[in-house]
Amino acid sequence: MAQWGRSTAAIPDAVVQGRLGKRSVVLALSAFAAGAVAITILVAMPSDASQFTQNIATGFFMAVFLLAAPLAHVTGAVFGVMALVRSNDNRALGILGIILNGLSVMAGLALLAAMASTIGAFT
Repeated sequence: MAQWGRSTAAIPDAVVQGRLGKRSVVLALSAFAAGAVAITILVAMPSDASQFTQNIATGFFMAVFLLAAPLAHVTGAVFGVMALVRSNDNRALGILGIILNGLSVMAGLALLAAMASTIGAFT
Protein backbone atom coordinates (compact mmCIF):
# COMPACT_ATOMS: atom_id res chain seq x y z
CA MET A 1 0.00 0.00 0.00
CA ALA A 2 1.38 3.42 -0.93
CA GLN A 3 1.87 6.02 1.80
CA TRP A 4 1.13 9.64 1.29
CA GLY A 5 3.15 12.39 2.94
CA ARG A 6 6.25 11.94 5.02
CA SER A 7 7.60 8.64 6.13
CA THR A 8 7.54 8.08 9.86
CA ALA A 9 10.57 5.81 9.78
CA ALA A 10 13.46 7.32 11.70
CA ILE A 11 16.84 7.43 9.97
CA PRO A 12 19.43 7.04 12.73
CA ASP A 13 22.50 7.66 10.55
CA ALA A 14 21.39 10.99 9.08
CA VAL A 15 23.19 13.97 10.59
CA VAL A 16 21.87 17.36 9.68
CA GLN A 17 24.66 19.80 8.88
CA GLY A 18 24.10 23.22 10.40
CA ARG A 19 24.08 26.28 8.19
CA LEU A 20 24.43 29.11 10.71
CA GLY A 21 28.08 29.80 9.87
CA LYS A 22 27.24 30.10 6.20
CA ARG A 23 24.27 32.35 6.96
CA SER A 24 26.50 34.57 9.10
CA VAL A 25 28.90 35.16 6.21
CA VAL A 26 26.07 35.59 3.71
CA LEU A 27 24.43 38.24 5.92
CA ALA A 28 27.72 40.15 6.20
CA LEU A 29 28.33 40.07 2.45
CA SER A 30 24.75 40.98 1.58
CA ALA A 31 24.85 43.97 3.96
CA PHE A 32 28.12 45.09 2.34
CA ALA A 33 26.54 44.73 -1.11
CA ALA A 34 23.43 46.69 -0.09
CA GLY A 35 25.64 49.45 1.30
CA ALA A 36 27.68 49.55 -1.90
CA VAL A 37 24.50 49.80 -3.98
CA ALA A 38 23.15 52.61 -1.78
CA ILE A 39 26.40 54.60 -2.02
CA THR A 40 26.61 53.99 -5.78
CA ILE A 41 23.08 55.28 -6.28
CA LEU A 42 23.86 58.49 -4.39
CA VAL A 43 27.18 59.06 -6.16
CA ALA A 44 25.95 58.20 -9.67
CA MET A 45 22.80 60.30 -9.43
CA PRO A 46 23.03 63.36 -11.69
CA SER A 47 23.02 66.72 -9.99
CA ASP A 48 20.01 67.88 -12.00
CA ALA A 49 17.83 64.96 -10.83
CA SER A 50 14.37 65.83 -9.57
CA GLN A 51 13.74 66.45 -5.90
CA PHE A 52 11.56 63.33 -5.74
CA THR A 53 14.40 61.17 -7.11
CA GLN A 54 16.86 62.68 -4.65
CA ASN A 55 14.46 62.03 -1.76
CA ILE A 56 13.97 58.39 -2.81
CA ALA A 57 17.74 57.83 -3.11
CA THR A 58 18.40 59.46 0.26
CA GLY A 59 15.61 57.47 1.89
CA PHE A 60 17.01 54.23 0.48
CA PHE A 61 20.49 55.15 1.72
CA MET A 62 19.20 55.90 5.20
CA ALA A 63 17.10 52.72 5.31
CA VAL A 64 20.13 50.63 4.40
CA PHE A 65 22.64 52.31 6.71
CA LEU A 66 20.40 53.00 9.69
CA LEU A 67 18.14 49.95 9.69
CA ALA A 68 18.91 47.05 7.35
CA ALA A 69 22.71 46.84 7.58
CA PRO A 70 22.97 47.10 11.40
CA LEU A 71 20.20 44.53 11.81
CA ALA A 72 21.87 42.18 9.33
CA HIS A 73 25.28 42.55 10.96
CA VAL A 74 24.03 41.98 14.50
CA THR A 75 22.00 38.96 13.36
CA GLY A 76 25.02 37.65 11.45
CA ALA A 77 27.24 38.01 14.52
CA VAL A 78 24.71 36.08 16.60
CA PHE A 79 24.56 33.35 13.92
CA GLY A 80 28.37 33.19 13.98
CA VAL A 81 28.44 32.70 17.74
CA MET A 82 25.73 30.05 17.48
CA ALA A 83 27.78 28.27 14.78
CA LEU A 84 30.73 28.11 17.18
CA VAL A 85 28.62 26.56 19.92
CA ARG A 86 26.81 23.99 17.79
CA SER A 87 28.65 20.74 17.22
CA ASN A 88 27.36 20.11 13.70
CA ASP A 89 28.07 23.55 12.22
CA ASN A 90 31.04 24.94 10.31
CA ARG A 91 33.20 26.70 12.90
CA ALA A 92 35.49 28.34 10.34
CA LEU A 93 32.57 30.11 8.67
CA GLY A 94 31.25 31.04 12.12
CA ILE A 95 34.56 32.72 13.00
CA LEU A 96 34.69 34.47 9.62
CA GLY A 97 31.11 35.68 10.10
CA ILE A 98 31.89 36.98 13.59
CA ILE A 99 34.93 38.85 12.29
CA LEU A 100 33.16 40.40 9.28
CA ASN A 101 30.01 41.34 11.18
CA GLY A 102 31.87 42.47 14.29
CA LEU A 103 34.22 44.75 12.35
CA SER A 104 31.26 46.28 10.53
CA VAL A 105 29.37 46.95 13.75
CA MET A 106 32.48 48.48 15.36
CA ALA A 107 33.11 50.66 12.28
CA GLY A 108 29.50 51.83 12.34
CA LEU A 109 29.71 52.70 16.03
CA ALA A 110 32.98 54.58 15.43
CA LEU A 111 31.34 56.59 12.62
CA LEU A 112 28.35 57.29 14.85
CA ALA A 113 30.64 58.53 17.63
CA ALA A 114 32.58 60.69 15.17
CA MET A 115 29.38 62.22 13.84
CA ALA A 116 28.02 62.78 17.34
CA SER A 117 31.21 64.58 18.39
CA THR A 118 30.78 67.15 15.61
CA ILE A 119 27.18 68.08 16.44
CA GLY A 120 28.31 71.04 18.52
CA ALA A 121 30.11 72.57 15.53
CA PHE A 122 26.84 73.02 13.65
CA THR A 123 24.67 74.49 16.39
